[in-house]
Amino acid sequence: MKINVATELKSAGRAVGRHLEEDYAPVELGGHKLVFTVPIGVDITYVYDGEGFNAQGVLSSELLMNCTKCNSEFRQPFSVEFSERFIKTSEDEAEELECYAFSGEVLELDKMVLDLIVLNAPVYGLCKPDCKGLCPQCGCDLNITQCACVPIADEDEEEEIPPSPFAQLAKLLNNEEEV
Repeated sequence: MKINVATELKSAGRAVGRHLEEDYAPVELGGHKLVFTVPIGVDITYVYDGEGFNAQGVLSSELLMNCTKCNSEFRQPFSVEFSERFIKTSEDEAEELECYAFSGEVLELDKMVLDLIVLNAPVYGLCKPDCKGLCPQCGCDLNITQCACVPIADEDEEEEIPPSPFAQLAKLLNNEEEV
């Protein structure tokens, strides 16, 4: 993603807003692959202050993910606000100053976009908040079918707690709370 800033370099203090969109290839992140189902959109407002550009806005897209519990594919909206600085300098000096470099009359946004994705994209997610996951014994998707391995608990019945060597300690704790 590039923005031609020739006009803004001649008129310091003028805020300019733009909307940019670009398709991005999948990004490798910690052994996972982030796949974008829609182009990455950047709504950006930037101002040249005589020394550099202050840029702020929102980066958004949609990720194709696999549910952490049931492994089904789902689409997750992704959006992050940003506020960054671009100065006319070398890449090394910009890194020391914790900003982005630019040269000539073009702001290259690709490094900023990738940094925002890597730092903010969810690696794990749930297909829905109440996902039941997979049966730990047979592996069937409990969102779709109920297998014979996992009994359906009746809401009126209390689950029986198996005997534990710590049961007596729990009783002592309950007695203290009642006092």
